[in-house]
Amino acid sequence: MANNTLGSEKKAKMLVAAIDFGTTYSGYAFSLKHDYQADPAKVSVNQNWVAGSMALVSLKAPTAVLFNEKKEFESFGYEAENQYSEYALDGEDRKHYFFNRFKMKLHEKKISRDFELSDAHGRKMPAMRVFGEVINFLKGHLLGALKKRGTMVDNKDIHWVLTVPAIWADFAKQFMRESAYDAHIDGSHLSIALEPEAASLYCQLIPTDKIHGSEGASFSVGSPGSKYMVIDLGGGTADITVHERQSDGGLKEVHKASGGAWGGTKVDEEFEKLLIAIIKDRAFNKFCDEHTGDRLDLQRELEMKKRTITPKSKGKITLKVPVALAETYRSVSGGNTVQKALENSPYNGKVTWLPDKIRIDAEVFKGLFKTCTDNIVKHIKDLLKYPELRGTNTFLMVGGFSESEMVQEAVMKALPGKNVIIPDEAGLSVLKGAVIFGHRPVAITSRKSKYTYGINISPPFDPDRHPEERKVSVGNIDRCRDVFKKYIQEGDTVMVGEPRSGKHITLSAHQREMQLNIYASTKREPQFVDEEGSEYLGRVVVQLPDSEDKIRVEVTMMFGETELTVEAQELTTLKKYTSYFDFL
Repeated sequence: MANNTLGSEKKAKMLVAAIDFGTTYSGYAFSLKHDYQADPAKVSVNQNWVAGSMALVSLKAPTAVLFNEKKEFESFGYEAENQYSEYALDGEDRKHYFFNRFKMKLHEKKISRDFELSDAHGRKMPAMRVFGEVINFLKGHLLGALKKRGTMVDNKDIHWVLTVPAIWADFAKQFMRESAYDAHIDGSHLSIALEPEAASLYCQLIPTDKIHGSEGASFSVGSPGSKYMVIDLGGGTADITVHERQSDGGLKEVHKASGGAWGGTKVDEEFEKLLIAIIKDRAFNKFCDEHTGDRLDLQRELEMKKRTITPKSKGKITLKVPVALAETYRSVSGGNTVQKALENSPYNGKVTWLPDKIRIDAEVFKGLFKTCTDNIVKHIKDLLKYPELRGTNTFLMVGGFSESEMVQEAVMKALPGKNVIIPDEAGLSVLKGAVIFGHRPVAITSRKSKYTYGINISPPFDPDRHPEERKVSVGNIDRCRDVFKKYIQEGDTVMVGEPRSGKHITLSAHQREMQLNIYASTKREPQFVDEEGSEYLGRVVVQLPDSEDKIRVEVTMMFGETELTVEAQELTTLKKYTSYFDFL
């Protein structure tokens, strides 16, 4: 990742555009510099996503992308879903590559640049290509929308902001950045914004009539020292941070970002478990594989019901289901009906299955939210036990999943007497806040480090401190291998842009490159880079001049930004050399 010393260049751009790449929905927003100066909250969002045959209104489009048989980009969003459904009806779907809800693959495990995604039929394409094409489409759509408005702005005039969950690891943030490079967005024109921070910035600006929540709720964090928790609930993740207002108007992160995979798609998973409990895995998997268009329709139907269900819902909840689901069960079960399967399932008497719809007891349907909301509530309560979070009485719910009344009630019930706030259009808070972040990225003045960061060194062996099995001989000197040299500790408050430096020396003459391996540990005091809790993140590569002598280098790492950055200075001539993090 290139060292980013180009903040002033970004500030000079005439327009800020943000892309919110979501698990279930994605979109963009923008504002011109002069509009921001007149009214910072005035942010434009695309209004024209066409939802096709379903009566689904959204200011974002589904994160779905379709490629042809040559793996060339074909369409995105509702259009990709609709086209793929048509191909499925014609039996042509296996000739195309369809991907949706794939963002969470970056959250699940450590990945590399050549990581591949599986499409609807299990066929693979490079993940960076898929992510890059989505970003490229949204970029092109935005430029087209600006042109229609008569706003003549070139790509080079735009400061782009890409949102990522704050709980994501460094490699996932870098993967998104490089995907944007694939979409022809210059690295010097690109910033990464952390989703809960972006939402927090937006909510500073909205008037009180645009928020609702617990009785007497109001979002006022004007006084220095006031703390509030940002609960960002999206399609994939629950991403939680705590901010404290500073006397200069900036925001301090009081506790490191935390959370888990407890977004809206968890409800979808629970619904699929309900179906599988009735028709079993074999039938459900066969249906998903052979009736991909029908499965998309079922996902959209569930999305609509998730939005309308409330804690007060009674009676039955009716969902349209494809006839193919029951037919698939009949074909794999030797002619049995789904009605017969229902009788032998845990949902006998609670679910009714008609030819093209199922009716589910409201209490059962509401129960689909329980796993998710229980995890969110438990995590919030666990966080509030930390001493530094005492006095946190305001809770800001943002993100699309926060719009669910089921989720709102679960959080409010868990926080009696607290100030729980949900802004209007909570699902757009991150997107609009990311635009504001692009205009004034220094609003977050300090963050809490999620990990202890450092490098591996081999100091002289000390029998009193070092285990014998770690002793190695280097140039006739006994050294201890893989000692963890800390640059920053887990839980430390780090000012944005605060440097942490270390001096290093090359091992030989004519060494043109110095490589430092970067590690992160969940412990505050790790001893060795290969112990439990430590993980290799990547490397810093420092390009050096040719020299007959060993070269001393001061490496300065910046930990307070949304991404780690690094700078290296050769100490003889004081010349600075390019260096970069590589976590992939």
